[in-house]
Amino acid sequence: MDEKERKQKYRTELLTAGMVLGLAMTGVLVLQYLLRGVRIGWGGMLLSLAGFAVTAAVLVGYGRRAAALCPPDERRPEGFTYGRAFGFSLLVCLLGGVIYGAGYFVMAEAVDPAYFGQIIDQVVRLYIESGLMTQAQAELTAAAMHNLLMVILGYVLAMALQGGFVALFTAAIVRRRA
Repeated sequence: MDEKERKQKYRTELLTAGMVLGLAMTGVLVLQYLLRGVRIGWGGMLLSLAGFAVTAAVLVGYGRRAAALCPPDERRPEGFTYGRAFGFSLLVCLLGGVIYGAGYFVMAEAVDPAYFGQIIDQVVRLYIESGLMTQAQAELTAAAMHNLLMVILGYVLAMALQGGFVALFTAAIVRRRA
């Protein structure tokens, strides 16, 4: 495989992994919505850990496929390093956050606006009561939750933090040394 073909396959793996992660996280969101009455016991715990498990599974699965495209050679004797694996994982999370944010927006604006509006109101009220936000800031935040661009941006940031944390560990699993 020549270098141009290898780079194209690497980009394809990156984009596919981001799409799969975003769709899987949206699936978890839908599952949590459908099973919103399950809050205690094993079911509730599994639902709360589902996003973490999905993120780890996608990052390891696609990370190994990407690592196979970057074997150690004379140009890259170090192989698929921890840093490169972490970078790949972080980019996957950022791309997944775009799809995940769009999925949340559809759920919140089209599927059940009343339910998601209640959740936003509860969170905003908690921030006001705890002193972390003023009333004006809370109103801006609540309004931003109805703006597609702001929701996607928020979910990209959330996936960068959550996925970045998971990537710290998964990058050690998928790296390929010389």
